[in-house]
Amino acid sequence: MTTAAATLNPPSGLRILALRFLGYLSADGLNYGLGFLIYGWLIRILTTQQYGQLGVATSIYQPLMMIAALGLDLTGVKLIRECGNCPSFARKAQQLRLAVAGLICGPLELGAALFAWHRGHDLLAVLILASFSMVLARALDLTYLAVALRAPAPLARTRALGLSVYLLLLVACTPAVRQHLWLVPVLNAIGVTLGRIRLGRLLRRLCPASAGAAVTRSWQIVVQGSKAGGGQLLLLVLQTGDVVLLARYVSGDALGQYAMVSRLYLLAMAVLAAMFNTFLPEIVQVAHDWRRLQNIFQTCILANLGLGIAGGAAFCWLGAPIFELLGHRSLPLVHVISPVFALVFLLMSIANPFLSILPSLKLGTGYFIGVASAALLLAGFDLTFIPRYGSVAAAWGQVLLTAYLAGFSIAAWLRHIRVLRSSSSRTVADPLVAAESPW
Repeated sequence: MTTAAATLNPPSGLRILALRFLGYLSADGLNYGLGFLIYGWLIRILTTQQYGQLGVATSIYQPLMMIAALGLDLTGVKLIRECGNCPSFARKAQQLRLAVAGLICGPLELGAALFAWHRGHDLLAVLILASFSMVLARALDLTYLAVALRAPAPLARTRALGLSVYLLLLVACTPAVRQHLWLVPVLNAIGVTLGRIRLGRLLRRLCPASAGAAVTRSWQIVVQGSKAGGGQLLLLVLQTGDVVLLARYVSGDALGQYAMVSRLYLLAMAVLAAMFNTFLPEIVQVAHDWRRLQNIFQTCILANLGLGIAGGAAFCWLGAPIFELLGHRSLPLVHVISPVFALVFLLMSIANPFLSILPSLKLGTGYFIGVASAALLLAGFDLTFIPRYGSVAAAWGQVLLTAYLAGFSIAAWLRHIRVLRSSSSRTVADPLVAAESPW
């Protein structure tokens, strides 16, 4: 076995898995704390109307960040395991990401800025243009490589570095940020880029090249990534696009209050993503063995459910008081929609492991179909009820969306397990099939 292959496939056991799980949670605790401080500082220094405008701009550039990511957060671990040459794969993936950011995301962001300027929203247009820095920063992300190498500590440390720089810049430039809202995404991009450059240097020491490794073609990365990335993009639009739609029907104050809660929900989603990444290398490694796959995945589900219960309770009982404490003002709408987002977070903790694993099981098409059908369902609900009930309808639309995704992905998972079990039975029964099996 080559050095690279040994790095990607070290001995695995319950103790190792538990230690890595605790490592992700303890190390990332600082990151989530820093993220919450940044979130709270923005609420404190910006008016509710400014925060609503920032929410609209975020809803525009975050999907473009997802396009630039090329779906590697979901497919990268599997592709690296098949390739075996981490440095070569990472260089090729980064080149592809930067090309997509410049040739696709750049013109789209320019078009969005021109549209906002044409509608008379000059400040929003400038904010959208400035947020292209976040798209470029996303193209440099190597989280998928750190997950494939089972290296939570370097990932957590470099994320903490980036967020710390961003927070310090934000505090130091507070008077300027209040006057020039476009500085928020630029300062964010500076901080996270410094962290990602440091992560790249640390990971180079952990993934030596292998001369005998397979070559992953660019088209393979693009084809597999387009399915996973397309589904991720649609999902992100579904989770953030309601802010853009709400801007047409509610006041700036109501929009800002809704954006506060929905942004906290997206921040909390990072906790679920870290939990899933803890288990992803093991799941990919045993993807062909339905018994081992089922056992590991059951542990992943229980861990996600525990986070969902804790996070849902925090949303329900602590959300509104914390928002008002940070903002130093009354936020009546937050009291109404925080319990609804508690239910959304609980449902997502159930849906996330089933939904996110589909691309790594070579079910990228099913993943995209599930999210696309959810988009049609949510679009019909939002267009019907948001004009009448505003922010409350938008929050309940997220409940409907997440419940549907949970049902769809669980059904897809159970169907995949039945196929694996049936295939395994045929292999054992027929020696000729066993001889021809690719596993």
